[in-house]
Amino acid sequence: MILVFRYRELIRNLVLKDLKLKYRDSALGFLWSLANPLLLILVYAIVFTHMLRSEIKNFPYFLLVGILPWNFFSQSLMMCTGSIVDNGGLIRKVWLPAEVFPLSTVLFNLVQFLLALVVLMPIAAIIFGISFSWTLIAFLPLLFLHAVFTLGLGYIISTLTVFYRDVRHFIEIFMMLLFWLTPIVYDIQSIPGSMRRFILANPLSLFISGYQEIFYYQRIPASFHFLVLTLLTLTALGLGYWCFSSYKARFPEEV
Repeated sequence: MILVFRYRELIRNLVLKDLKLKYRDSALGFLWSLANPLLLILVYAIVFTHMLRSEIKNFPYFLLVGILPWNFFSQSLMMCTGSIVDNGGLIRKVWLPAEVFPLSTVLFNLVQFLLALVVLMPIAAIIFGISFSWTLIAFLPLLFLHAVFTLGLGYIISTLTVFYRDVRHFIEIFMMLLFWLTPIVYDIQSIPGSMRRFILANPLSLFISGYQEIFYYQRIPASFHFLVLTLLTLTALGLGYWCFSSYKARFPEEV
């Protein structure tokens, strides 16, 4: 928090720079960010509704609830692989706290996640007749934990990529596997007991199921659920920041 406050202007400018670069000279601008989740939802909805016959009610909305936070997480980690390496010239020439680069990357994707929620959730509510309830108050603490957890992993991944460039390719492949090990296109309750425990060993499953509890089932996740997420988040951030701090002095000579 001290880092965020002290370098808030730098972080804000880095996030704005990424937003401007992404949508520069684009006629549709931010709408392109909605294309990916909408296409995934359309494809999976067709496959699981008409071919594999999913019994989940309002299946496209169920998909939307899981895919949006998944995209935030996966895009953040994939971009974090280059957050230090791609800024090597700046790191070598100007003294900057290197921590701001993974942080601004996660915040950039967080902004896109929130914008997508603001645009798509009301539309989905109208189409599927969803009426949001007071359970939405649990969204902010869940989002905060999710963002900090992602940042912790981002610090680890950005550090590893400085020394091992293959990490970038590994993360791309790993994310494809992790997608299917996360209850996004299926309900965790429909999985047999032994396999369910395996799926829940994936920390992201707990975050995604939390979003599903709030937005789809419209109930607040159990206190124990939040306790586990808090412990996972503190562990990820602690390990990530320790890893990053231990090796950041070597970044200028490696990038």
